Amino acid sequence: MRRASSPSRRWRRLGTLAVAATFVTTAACDAMFGVRALSTARPGATTYHALASGGTTRRFLLHLPPQAARGRVPLVLAFHGHDGNGATLRESSGLDAVADALGFAVAYPDGTGRFRWVGLAWNAVTCCGRAHARSVDDVAFADAVIAAVAHAAPVDTTRVFAVGFSAGGMLALRLACERADTYAAVADVAGTMPDAACAPARPVSVLLIQGAEDDELRDDLRELRQPHGNPFAHSLEAAFAFWARHDGCAGAPVRDSSRARVTTRASGCASRRAVELYTIAEHPHAWPGGRRSWFFAPRPSDGVDASRVVLAFFATARR
Repeated sequence: MRRASSPSRRWRRLGTLAVAATFVTTAACDAMFGVRALSTARPGATTYHALASGGTTRRFLLHLPPQAARGRVPLVLAFHGHDGNGATLRESSGLDAVADALGFAVAYPDGTGRFRWVGLAWNAVTCCGRAHARSVDDVAFADAVIAAVAHAAPVDTTRVFAVGFSAGGMLALRLACERADTYAAVADVAGTMPDAACAPARPVSVLLIQGAEDDELRDDLRELRQPHGNPFAHSLEAAFAFWARHDGCAGAPVRDSSRARVTTRASGCASRRAVELYTIAEHPHAWPGGRRSWFFAPRPSDGVDASRVVLAFFATARR
């Protein structure tokens, strides 16, 4: 995520213009250009909001499911990839439809960058871009989003989750390390585990998803390691082993497979926690089962619907 010489990185930077066009179209269609008060959030709708965090204004989309009209619902924070924004993850993942079916609220925070809607990044300790260079406190921003949404909408604060794509997945794992008391479970789609200290305050359920043909993830696994770093940053298999140990999973991993994927599950975990790793066949650096984030982006495989897998994983977890 730091080198400009890799072909995948050059394509991704060329894609920021297309991402901008996608956001403009999405915002216009959904009437989300104007920042609104959180009091305007309604079940079955998606709205655009802002709050103060770290001495600046930060923004996020919020989608409430129809079930929010009848009572409290779990909340998922969904973090976009490097150079993206919340709207592009919302469109490419299709999370809203699954969230409506299962009764989850979803917040799509925006990272920071030179521009409001494009080229946005997260500070995942060892990555990425301006957010990392300027030590932006994205952990505090996530805290602020949860607090603001919980104050204004009917969400269950014992069932708060984080999921992210690529660099957003790195941030989700950072939150598992630093805010285990807040999150019932986290999911990382195509992101490395940050090569930094990780000492969660309690066990936390973790889902890892990778594509067998994800060259971008393989590059990141090489580039984002520290000189004397942690083994969990070497591969998602090593990250799986770390979380299985941390969650007290005493049994041997259980594997099952199909033509579409190989699933590895930890067994004998403490406190009914779960640790799982999905490796999806013939899948590149994209949201599995979703849409392309822009015209030249890799085409996702359709053998696994990551949105459904992630929310089904979250559905069984409680802090």
